[in-house]
Amino acid sequence: MEYIKQSDYDYIINKYHDTSKPFDPFKRFIRHDAIFAPETGMDGEAIKENILLEDEKIRELPHPVRKARAFAYILKNTRISCDRRDRFPAINAIDRPLNATLIARWKREIFSDTVPEVEEERKRLERDGIVTIWPDYDHTVPLWERIFSLGFAGLLRESEEARVAAALTPAQDAFFEGIRITYEAIIDFTGRLEALAAATEGSERMARALHRIRYGAPATFYECLLVNYIYFMLCEHMEGLQVRSLSNFDRILYPFCQRDLASGVSEEEIRRDLAYYFLQFTAIGNYWNQPVYLGGCREDGSTQINALSYLFLDVYDRMGIYNPKIQLKIAESTPKAFIQKALDMVRRGRNSIVFVSDSTIRRALIRTGASEEEARLCDIKGCYEYSLQGSFGCGMNYLNLLKPMEYALHGGRDGVTGKPAGLPCPDAADYPSFEAFYEEYKRQLRHVIETTVRVVNGFEDHLACINPQSMISATFPSCLAQGRDAIGGGAVRNGSTLSFGFLADITDSLTMIRKHVFDRRALTLTRLVGMLDRNFEGDELWRRRMVADREKFGNNKERPDALAADLVDFITKCVVGRPNAPTRGGTWNCSFHVARMSYTQGKKTAASPNGRLLGEELSKNCSASMGQNREGATAAILSTTKIDATAFTGDACLDVGLLPSAVRGEDGLEAMYGLLTAFTRRGGHALQFNVFDADTLRNAQAQPEKYRDLQIRVCGWNVLWNNISRVEQDGFIRQAESLV
Repeated sequence: MEYIKQSDYDYIINKYHDTSKPFDPFKRFIRHDAIFAPETGMDGEAIKENILLEDEKIRELPHPVRKARAFAYILKNTRISCDRRDRFPAINAIDRPLNATLIARWKREIFSDTVPEVEEERKRLERDGIVTIWPDYDHTVPLWERIFSLGFAGLLRESEEARVAAALTPAQDAFFEGIRITYEAIIDFTGRLEALAAATEGSERMARALHRIRYGAPATFYECLLVNYIYFMLCEHMEGLQVRSLSNFDRILYPFCQRDLASGVSEEEIRRDLAYYFLQFTAIGNYWNQPVYLGGCREDGSTQINALSYLFLDVYDRMGIYNPKIQLKIAESTPKAFIQKALDMVRRGRNSIVFVSDSTIRRALIRTGASEEEARLCDIKGCYEYSLQGSFGCGMNYLNLLKPMEYALHGGRDGVTGKPAGLPCPDAADYPSFEAFYEEYKRQLRHVIETTVRVVNGFEDHLACINPQSMISATFPSCLAQGRDAIGGGAVRNGSTLSFGFLADITDSLTMIRKHVFDRRALTLTRLVGMLDRNFEGDELWRRRMVADREKFGNNKERPDALAADLVDFITKCVVGRPNAPTRGGTWNCSFHVARMSYTQGKKTAASPNGRLLGEELSKNCSASMGQNREGATAAILSTTKIDATAFTGDACLDVGLLPSAVRGEDGLEAMYGLLTAFTRRGGHALQFNVFDADTLRNAQAQPEKYRDLQIRVCGWNVLWNNISRVEQDGFIRQAESLV
């Protein structure tokens, strides 16, 4: 492990994960308790018990104050560790203790007592695989520049100044009191870390840095990394709000790096600090990976890429890791050498990188009323989403585009359960034309959209009650000016997003219906419905015919691509700009992101006219159905970019698979660069690559011990091949078999 001693690497990688326990990708954060001395604090389970006991004594206080006091209790009592083998302290709180205690309690109270009818409808939608919905505390970005320029103490000071400058309602006073308690606890906790580091041989540098960031803003590159790491750990793993970007890293931290170099710090020392910083997130090992982004443009259009950008990629590449994951905000001014450096990493298996078009996202944001400056400085977050700085968007709402088709084919009934689920509609035999069927599909889809919006608006009014957000609210000037929580309408934008899944599967299915039922009249719609209901049993030849048909989305074919573009236009007009929950005061947006719904909703989705069987996985993002991209990467790009990705401010990512033989040498690198350039110039939003061949994946499946380091780009994150299920592996093998 370059830059890091093997003994240091072994210590850090085990800091938050006990390797003696079975690997679980969804429960990766498992503390290795042996490195935490009991005298530094309490056991995590005892902390959780005491949170609830202590909260009983203050039940009359507002939720922001109660949560802040519980947060302070955790920071006072959690075990900590400093070790000369690491440049960052270790924090031993049981993962997300507030989520498991107060937040879980308040969520039950709201959903069971305040909006029980909303919860019943939410459960039904999720149970039947129609829409998966949950309260969203997952995709936020603090104002990192304020954190780095003010430090924890400065954020507290500004909050208190805003507090005394206004005549406050009780709710506003509780908001500010929550921030005060929270940030005083963070400052005291930093003091605990400092004292332990000072008493630990070999950790004197860490102690000095902790002392400075306890009382003021970070002044060096290393101190910025410490602040960044501590904020992340406390916000995501204690306060209960995911930090879905570690900042526009090169733009914000380059001045600190320059000052260090000018003062005599060596580049090698900066590289080592960065390597130890990266390794913290590898050790934590969150399944979705931890995002950080590079690039963008200056006000004059020149690139933000600088020496730190190259250094960042170089250290990451040499370490051979896949977490944190990297988003590159690329524009016409982004140096070709930098893009090719990243593409070379991808083709060599370092593919935890996504390329996001600066031009497309800026044009999309400006269409919604953002200024040029706001759009230029927008954050990239999560997988490849984006938002204005200071925004708080919610978007854990995943709609299955195939379910409305099931209703249209079955008289308003679910194609799997047979239960009434959609609107009553004609029998399959009664549609006179494809246009009539397509209009019914849209009517059913609109109904599902309306239901989803009503359900989500019904509980989003209560998000700030369930999980008040003191840490991030203190970083937003708009929250301080209003005395209002970031998730309760205090952010500069307070949007909600509805994500639509399986665009390729619905487009291909509609295309097959139009082609074989209404144009060629090779079978009736009633007969097709019978095939689907029998899961093609007895009709395998027809299923193979549907699968083999090359008129599919992702292959630059006119009819399916036109259908996809029309469907996206319909969805956009149904969703974008409509008001969300009144207390949030924002608007709705849409995206075409699926996360893991390809598998979870796929299990509850009937066989479909494109030849997919009951329960099989569904298509990802804006990509072709698995195994259906028969015409190559250029065709996939041409299909996807017929969608207007500026009509909404959600994501529309394309996953591209490439054969290793196609990307070898200088010509291969130029080919990858050409694909990316064509995608961005045609208005694409985000592009990510998998470079593999079917033989390699089959060998990896058969001999996993020989492929421990093989990485796969799943949706918006990377995983190790050996850590995904056999079903998922088979899907990627089918995708590789279709590559040309």
